[in-house]
Amino acid sequence: MKKIRSPSFAFMNGLSPKYIQPLFLRIEPGHWYARNELVGLLRDAGMSIQGSAIVQYNTSAWALMGLGMVKAEKVSSSWTKLFCLNTLGKQVQATYSTNLALFYDLMHFLFYSAWHRSHQIQRARFWLYASVSDALWLEAPHATDSFGLTNRLQTESARLFSSYQPAFPERSVGAVFTWLATLTPPFLAKCGIRSQLCSNRRSYCSPQLFHLATDLLYTAEGLVYGTSMAIDERHIEAISRVCLLDTERFWEMADLTNSAINGFQIRRGQWGVSIALDAPPDWIVLPDFSQEPAGPEENPLEEEEQE
Repeated sequence: MKKIRSPSFAFMNGLSPKYIQPLFLRIEPGHWYARNELVGLLRDAGMSIQGSAIVQYNTSAWALMGLGMVKAEKVSSSWTKLFCLNTLGKQVQATYSTNLALFYDLMHFLFYSAWHRSHQIQRARFWLYASVSDALWLEAPHATDSFGLTNRLQTESARLFSSYQPAFPERSVGAVFTWLATLTPPFLAKCGIRSQLCSNRRSYCSPQLFHLATDLLYTAEGLVYGTSMAIDERHIEAISRVCLLDTERFWEMADLTNSAINGFQIRRGQWGVSIALDAPPDWIVLPDFSQEPAGPEENPLEEEEQE
């Protein structure tokens, strides 16, 4: 009988932008890496780490958000987990050297959308990422309060996921902060004393992120591609929230995206302004979560005991 494990709601603080260069960018697409090989990549890059928890946190998250695959393989009498980048992982990896701002916009979107695009409980950690991001955007501009936000989201998660007894520490909320601070322009930046972070809605984002945010809303609304979506304040807020964008800059970004992205159209008529998407984004291969089991049964993607 398979062992059932509680899904992880913790967005681990070991999942950090500081491991992008020494780990993610050093992975060769098409190669299956054992955990000791990945630890070796970190050490070769001058990072001294104890154990393999950092590798586990990152590869599990990358697989769950659609950047790679994890499989279990039996070696001698024991099982080991292997990780390999997929097509999307290779594409995102290549973006780092050509468009750093887009790279972090894509990472943000993949973190943010993994729960919304799947609603699969094994991706509950991404519910936390999106919830932290949403809460900060709604409050902005504001000084962050990780303790208060953690308490609020713990209460909300207990209400929404009562069957799973969700739990996550304050440092999981702080781990989301680090990604929101890497964006260009940043959504979070240092202010005041003691490294306090303050939020400020962004004045712009990449057209690609705006396109993906619109596609996410298109899917949530159940619209058929090619259908015009009449834009009202609700739509403006939904798309701006994903992009962490100032709503006053929405139409400026929409016009830029209309110019930059094929298949994204702004339609202006006597009854208002609509946006239409011709098809799913064709410049990126978004993960398809529909073919995966939606339960918390243990599988190669599940975390091992924390080290």
